[in-house]
Amino acid sequence: MSFHAHLARSDPELGPLLAKLGPPAPPTDDVLVLRKQFEVAGSLHQAEWESRSPPASEYRIENRQVHVEADDGGEEGQINVRCYVLTSSALVARRNANNRDDGYPLLVWYHGGGFIAGDLDLDDGYLRNLCVDLQTVIVSAGYRLAPEHAFPTGFNDAYACLKWAATHAPTLGASLATKGYLVGGTSAGACLAAAVALRARDDPFFGPGSGRQLTGQILQTPQVVHPEADVYRYASALRSMEEQADAPFLTARKVRAFARALRALPNDPRVSPLLATSHAGLPPAFVQVFGLDPLRDEGLLYARLLREAGVETRLRTYPGAPHTFTMIFPETRAARSVDRDLREAIRWLVSTV
Repeated sequence: MSFHAHLARSDPELGPLLAKLGPPAPPTDDVLVLRKQFEVAGSLHQAEWESRSPPASEYRIENRQVHVEADDGGEEGQINVRCYVLTSSALVARRNANNRDDGYPLLVWYHGGGFIAGDLDLDDGYLRNLCVDLQTVIVSAGYRLAPEHAFPTGFNDAYACLKWAATHAPTLGASLATKGYLVGGTSAGACLAAAVALRARDDPFFGPGSGRQLTGQILQTPQVVHPEADVYRYASALRSMEEQADAPFLTARKVRAFARALRALPNDPRVSPLLATSHAGLPPAFVQVFGLDPLRDEGLLYARLLREAGVETRLRTYPGAPHTFTMIFPETRAARSVDRDLREAIRWLVSTV
């Protein structure tokens, strides 16, 4: 049994809600069917946060296209990115509060969806809210999905977006050197965030003195190791894929189906950041882990490896919480804690710059 099995114990509020759910959909390995299932949950998430959008006068949306070069077998093409930019009225308020104008932090965000689902609309309402509440410019990446676009196309898209955002930060009102440059995401999006942070650490484009160094990473329920990767040395620490194989919303079978659709080499650190040769030199990290989740143990292990490598890391766990539960039960105490903790983490990461 996993050292962390206690985290799967029923949450007093979530437990009864989960018990009332109808029978799960019939098991399938058809990722297009799984995509449709995810879209149903995603629509609930979108509706919830659309109702909480801040006043339109405080921000604007800029939809841009980013060119992605063919690299290491990935496809050349164009991706859409969505920028959440604070408006002049918000800037005036900041000047009045601080008596100076020194720009905003910048967060590049990658949505979840197992690499096979999700789009720019999935987190749109949530990111509008974060942008204004946290006074942070956000760039959301519309990376291409499997199975239509095999690995490493999605990773290349994610990295191209990171570079584009850094280059265009001044026009978006962001100041990377003085306010911070963060990367973040949920689930598969957290995998992309962790993977691009590793690549950026070793890329002179983001190196010391560039003014473009990453200063923080937000990893929410991260999927940081391919289910078929060679993890023998961590076997005792990675039990949740077996223990929570039939967890609500995300099962081990689904995780494996997503991985087959992606068609990545399992040990490649771009899809298994946990297996990177070194995690030293990465920016400070905030990791959120749900207790009733097949991905639980890899998130806990990744936080441990970051700390052992000298990376300042904050970890929050949510016992009895299944993957994506915040989409289904956003009004629960646990979901509110997830949201509150993420906001506090962004404030913390910005404060360390």
